[in-house]
This record gives sequence, C-alpha cells and structure tokens, in this order.
Amino acid sequence: MLHFHYSEDDPEGLETLEAIKDADAFNDWMFSCVKPYLLSPVLEIGSGIGNLSRCCLEDDFLTTLSDIRPSYCRQLHAHFDGHPHLNAVWSFDLVDPNFDTNMATCMETFNSVFALNVVEHIEDDLLALKNMYKLLAKGGKVVILVPACRWIYNKLDENLQHYKRYSSRSIEKLLEEAGFKVENTSYFNALGIPAWIYGGLTSKIGVISHGQMNFYNKLVPFAKILDSVLLKKVGLSVISVAVKK
Repeated sequence: MLHFHYSEDDPEGLETLEAIKDADAFNDWMFSCVKPYLLSPVLEIGSGIGNLSRCCLEDDFLTTLSDIRPSYCRQLHAHFDGHPHLNAVWSFDLVDPNFDTNMATCMETFNSVFALNVVEHIEDDLLALKNMYKLLAKGGKVVILVPACRWIYNKLDENLQHYKRYSSRSIEKLLEEAGFKVENTSYFNALGIPAWIYGGLTSKIGVISHGQMNFYNKLVPFAKILDSVLLKKVGLSVISVAVKK
C-alpha cells in the first residue's frame, strides 16, 4: 500500500506547477469548468503557487487561498497581496487531527470550496471531504477535480504523490459518504490520456516538463473539441460538483 511522507520541500510538485503556470489556455479551460458553480465567498484548497487562483481573483470572486505548505503560501502572498478580491491566505492541513479546534472560526463560512488536483494527494480522502463540508455554509457547493482512469497510474502519479486515480462513481460515492448531495459529474481532458501515458513511459525524471506543457497548451482548442465529441464521458480527470445538504 502506498504511503507518502509530508515534506516542506516539494521539488516534483513545484516543478510541475511551474511548468503549468504559463499554460494560460489550459488553466483558463480548467477554471471555466469550475466557474459556473462558484459563489463568493470562495475558498480554494491547495492553491499551490496560484495558477488557478489568478483566474478566480480576476473573475471578481472574493477568495481565500490556502495550502498546506507555508512556502507556497509565501508565494501566494507575494503574487496576490493587495488584490482587491483576495480575502486571505491560509496555511492549514485539511486532515489535521485538531481541525475542528484550529478551524473553529471558519466553519460554515464559504458559499463555495474548490480543490483541483488536491484530494488525490491525501491518504484519508474521506476525512478531507468531510472537513470541506464543515467549511461550507448550508447549501454551499464543493467542486472537486481529481485524476481519472485508474489503469493509467504510472511513475508521474507516484512522483507527484498521488495515492490513487478515480472514476466518476468512486468520487461520487466518496462525496456522498462525506454528507454531500452530488449534483453533477463529468470527465475532463480526454486528449490528456495518451499524453499522460506517453509521459509516464518516457519521462526520465518523472515530472511534466515546461516543453511538454507548452506544447500541450497549444492543443487546448482540439482538446475542447474532443471533450465535446465524447460528451465528457472520458477524460484524464473527473470533475464532481456537490452541495451541502
């Protein structure tokens, strides 16, 4: 069974985030799948270096950014302090044993919580979703994006410390166990499947490179068309939207 140890240093994750940072078309496309479900105030969990945070803030959502790593939070402060729509930057552990005590003043605060490519990094993913539930106001929505297609798990996943990849049913079941009512689930980025398989087979360092991400960024218009043709029934990732009862 996989077990990863938390470290303040995150070289593989940081390199991947840096590679994705300049992929503006890809980031805008991903955020466009989330945006319809957001209502201020918004909490982004796992903001990293702010690749999606920029989209959220520029679309005028009152947003709190967060990450478990203080180093990423420092970068978020450096990038976004002074932005009129930034509420705060928090550093916290979503599965902290003392979560209820440490986050007591934040319970039922947000109308929207989104976590993109975050839950797969957490061994106790059910507890993570239960704690997201506590942070939402009644009727608030959570938007989760996780890697899909369990059969393509490879060294890219392992180096990025992914515990698993999900199916639409498995993420829906997890959300329901956490107390949510699932509203919508769809797949995202079917064209990314062969790219991920190729990357897993050929990457010598086990991370996505700047060159690979820049090339894929140019393919986003074709990736959008493919998702439409496939009716979002297959994809490298799965997006699920659920509401707090």
